[in-house]
Amino acid sequence: MRDVKNSAIRLLAYFQLCGLLLLTLCAFNVEAQTIGGRISGTVKDPTGAAVPNAAVTITNKATNLLRTATTDESGFYTVTNLPAGTYTIEAEQKGYKKAVLAENSVTADSRLTVDLTLEPGEVSETVLIATSSGETVNTTSGEVARVIDGQQVQNLALNGRNYIQLLSLVPGVALINDDQLELTTSLATGNQSINGNRGQTNNVTVDGGINLQSGSNASQINNVGIDYI
Repeated sequence: MRDVKNSAIRLLAYFQLCGLLLLTLCAFNVEAQTIGGRISGTVKDPTGAAVPNAAVTITNKATNLLRTATTDESGFYTVTNLPAGTYTIEAEQKGYKKAVLAENSVTADSRLTVDLTLEPGEVSETVLIATSSGETVNTTSGEVARVIDGQQVQNLALNGRNYIQLLSLVPGVALINDDQLELTTSLATGNQSINGNRGQTNNVTVDGGINLQSGSNASQINNVGIDYI
């Protein structure tokens, strides 16, 4: 009887340990996913000297969402968790003209570096810097990333309305399945090799939640329609 009781205790402890490990892994996966972006940069004067304690305001063009930050002693500022969209960035400090830079595009998990220069003058004066254009180079991290925007999803021809085909637009992506029907109509996510990695190492998320079957790690749980993206 004592041996049975001890076995039951050990079994219960085992399941508790497995449960704790599972919760830890889930927490790690959730923390690693993000649908927001970040804007950071440095505010300097025309001589290249840092401007500390400058007020930085970041405004979403579509929703008027407003976020603020203050530069540190090195003139550096950062604003995180910004929803995808187009932002206008303003910087001002006493003794300088206000600097405004519009049309800064933030995408999911992007890290945008925007530096501003404040010219001497009154705060009531504003210097409108030429708007950002083209794709911004990520100088903050070593990640290699590419964004396929909603307009491409809606306008490009997709056989079977399978958005996974859009990965072929990204440099470094190679199709590893000759079955065109499999490529266009299935729930599979492992038919493409990204930068030489195995197809089973791809990850698909929807609003930060993992959308992969945990068994094969190569199939979606739900085939998200292109109208949803």
